Amino acid sequence: MTGKTHFSLGILVGASVATYYQEDVFATITIVALSALSSIFPDICHTKSKIGRRLVLLSVVFSLLVGHRTLTHSLLFVILIGVLLHILNTPIDFFLAITIGLCSHIFLDMLTPRGVKLLYPLPINVKFPVTFKTGGIVDLSLATALMIGSLYLLFTSYWQGIFINMLK
Repeated sequence: MTGKTHFSLGILVGASVATYYQEDVFATITIVALSALSSIFPDICHTKSKIGRRLVLLSVVFSLLVGHRTLTHSLLFVILIGVLLHILNTPIDFFLAITIGLCSHIFLDMLTPRGVKLLYPLPINVKFPVTFKTGGIVDLSLATALMIGSLYLLFTSYWQGIFINMLK
């Protein structure tokens, strides 16, 4: 999937976590940002990705050491990040935003013909039975639908408040 689609799902994940925990506006912005960034972070192993072009040195190191769609697209990576976040005493809402954001990236890449090495270091590619071309119409449509869902979640309570106040 494209970076736009990963980022869109990351925003939706963050909006969902913030809504679940009924966060204030500042915590919501932080949670959405953490989730959106973690949703594109697994592509750090790809030097041409959005994140790889911004963190060039880290991207080159990951690319040379493990290659694309291996360690950073695996359950092992999610567990390692989760353990690190636990050691750092990360609040549960931030923890969930980051780890679910990472998982969302892996999930979307399992929808592509190439799949991912979910059980890395085992050399087994995992993908869904139905796959979609990266950058194709399904990818673009999915990114759009995810952004609409994010906006709905983020602004539903705001609009409900306005309508309730209008009725008073």
